[in-house]
Amino acid sequence: MAQTSDAGHPIHLSPSELGTKEYWETFYSRTLTHISSKHNPSTPGGPNPNSGRNSDDPDHAAGLDDDNASEEDDDDEDDYNADSDPGTSWFSEHNAPQKVLGFLTREGFPLAPCNTLPSTSARRRRARAMKKLSEQERHSQPSVLDLGTGNGSMLALLRKRGRFWGDMVGVDYSAKSVELARELQESKRHEAYQSDSDSDESDLGSETGAQDGAGGGQAEELEEWEDIRFEEWDILRSGDDLRAKKLDWFPYEKGGFDIVLDKGTFDAVSLMAEKSECERYPGIAGSLVRKGGFFVVTSCNWTEEEIVRWFTTSTSTTSTGDTVSEAAKLVVWGRVQYPRFRFGGQEGQGVCTVCFQRV
Repeated sequence: MAQTSDAGHPIHLSPSELGTKEYWETFYSRTLTHISSKHNPSTPGGPNPNSGRNSDDPDHAAGLDDDNASEEDDDDEDDYNADSDPGTSWFSEHNAPQKVLGFLTREGFPLAPCNTLPSTSARRRRARAMKKLSEQERHSQPSVLDLGTGNGSMLALLRKRGRFWGDMVGVDYSAKSVELARELQESKRHEAYQSDSDSDESDLGSETGAQDGAGGGQAEELEEWEDIRFEEWDILRSGDDLRAKKLDWFPYEKGGFDIVLDKGTFDAVSLMAEKSECERYPGIAGSLVRKGGFFVVTSCNWTEEEIVRWFTTSTSTTSTGDTVSEAAKLVVWGRVQYPRFRFGGQEGQGVCTVCFQRV
């Protein structure tokens, strides 16, 4: 049973360098240097993004190449991690990106493309129909906001594999993160931007149970990555921007985004030295979701029970400065299933994803 503070929320985590902006700026800066050196063979190799990294880093489990490995092993690692997944900010060892993608594209999720796009009888016809969507029709599709977007790969995955064709915005308080996300979007160097193999589509279809809504039609690829926006923005300092309606990417007319994603951002906020930031975050993040929309949180620092308590029972401050009860605002709508393990008589899992709905 998780411990609870006097305020009703779980006990705070101890501060860590992973809760500092400097850590992430350095990480993404090194990744950009690494990519630059790969593009230009005459440039000496950039610093290893893993160097000096905490071995328990929860937000970068995949990592990049290891300087201490043999040359052959280093090349293999470099081929996969640096070229296909540079600057990863996901819990890759738990297959979290595909798990969340499967959850959002399954028929049971109301905003899945199989439920929102024009119905067709064949996957190729569906791809053709998507290609013909008007600007107005595309704006009517579910919008997605990615908090702490990192390298931006999840939005690319939702666009390419998930067939989410609505407005997409990735925000991060790290300028280097945004620079990396834009670079990968332009160069298509991340695997999320690359064409799917038949086996990949088959795996995704079996995971989602809605193959027709999540799959491909490779002959009808739609390469409109330029409308995935990446912006430098600090969610914890967002009140003035939202109140003054300064953000040209925020859907003020709808009251928020249809889907908001948090894939480790709350984990990082939880590791900040200022614990009040952790207490403010649930209300601020929840206020970015339109009423009836969905907020999907993935964490490896908190248990599923603790995530639910943080986002449904704590009293926090919204981005507009109002104090609200989260219990009246976000309710649990669903969960992503991950493999469970048993250790020392206790059962658990290495990562959890909870989907909330704003009511």
